[in-house]
Amino acid sequence: MIDLSADLYRAIASWADATPLWAHHIALLATQALLAGLAALTLLSWWRAERRAAHLIPLLAGVLAWVLAELLKDVIRQPRPCRTIPIDTIKACAEVSTWSLPSSHSAAAAAFAVALVLQWRRIAPLAATLAVLEGFTRIVIGVHYPHDVLAGFILGAVLAVVCTRLGSRARSRGTTAPGAR
Repeated sequence: MIDLSADLYRAIASWADATPLWAHHIALLATQALLAGLAALTLLSWWRAERRAAHLIPLLAGVLAWVLAELLKDVIRQPRPCRTIPIDTIKACAEVSTWSLPSSHSAAAAAFAVALVLQWRRIAPLAATLAVLEGFTRIVIGVHYPHDVLAGFILGAVLAVVCTRLGSRARSRGTTAPGAR
């Protein structure tokens, strides 16, 4: 599995590095802008739900996924592929932190997307597309293996379900919890 992931990384990162400079700028912008887009969808969900705090659960899930992914990186300590595979990448390896598993960006994107979909099913195609593109950009710019992205997606999705269920349970009991009114 790790060898397949490394081979996919080499293929994608090498292809991306060979694209024109303007494509590099788009990829670097997209890797941040896609998360901002998911946060904006969360605010839209909150606004259309008459500003009910429960509709901010995707934001809570996204932040928790990011934090947990960062903590897990310090435990797992897998070096970034740009440090172990000698190829040119869009993002200079010196500009990123040392560890890569799981991808924090992918975990946050999946948490946002899954929590949004659990609250507003019609947004599923857009939210899923933004999350998948987020994960892909992390490979494209050269800072994550595909298995880092997949692990981030799983972590984020699980946290989104947990946060959404806890929020629903708290609302049904009439207690105050993060995201409950």
